[in-house]
Amino acid sequence: MPLANLNGIRLYYELTGQGNPLLLISGTGGDLRNPSPHLSALEKFQLLRYDQRGLGQTDKPHTPYSMEIYADDAASLLTHLNIKKANVIGISFGGMVAQHLSIRHPKLVDKLILACTSPGGQNYSSYDLRSLNGSKTEKIEKWMTILDSRYEENLDKLPIIKATKELLLAGAPIFPNLSHSGLCHQLEARAQHDCLNDLEYVNHKTLIVGGTYDLIAPKANLIKLHETIRNSRLEFFEGGHLFLIQDDRAWPMITSFLSEESDSLEK
Repeated sequence: MPLANLNGIRLYYELTGQGNPLLLISGTGGDLRNPSPHLSALEKFQLLRYDQRGLGQTDKPHTPYSMEIYADDAASLLTHLNIKKANVIGISFGGMVAQHLSIRHPKLVDKLILACTSPGGQNYSSYDLRSLNGSKTEKIEKWMTILDSRYEENLDKLPIIKATKELLLAGAPIFPNLSHSGLCHQLEARAQHDCLNDLEYVNHKTLIVGGTYDLIAPKANLIKLHETIRNSRLEFFEGGHLFLIQDDRAWPMITSFLSEESDSLEK
């Protein structure tokens, strides 16, 4: 089992494939033991994935976590593997980590892809997942609603959302599992995420992507990212927070962006 000793923890990672290095940073509660339907789209890259501190097969220290610590973990892993520079994809919470990484360790980042994420701050934060409470049924209903705002209109037209609900009703763990100490630490760090005043210093060629019906990272948050990151492009897709598996156009656009020459983008 590949473990890297860094920043006081043993961090589990997987490095596969050939080609240009690509660091994929997962969302809240990410665990490499879970299915990853998008991996086939990234086969032509040297793909680096890892379990963030507190999750999966990585150590779970009982100390406060911060967004800066998460970013430093990612940077230390790249350095540990002697990867001088990588393209970075951050999904949801991973997009928040990717923002901090690009600000704190800009020389390690080539292109940046921010998916269904937010810049943070008072007016542009993602939905606070700590507020998902109540009975099992209430949690499921709220979770479905914020995943895709079309949920209450016609569930039969949303097969991915419908399947997610059926899994939860069948007994899959209701997210977030606040009895999981590592996840609790992650959610506390997530609530403090705020890069808004620093994103103007991000110079990486950046693709910002999101779902039109996402209420976890609403459109206004992604638009603000685009307005603040000077060398960025913004694209919305047919879907909610799970647009990467709802809209077949999403991954081809991401891989095309990664293959483009690194010339400047028009805002």
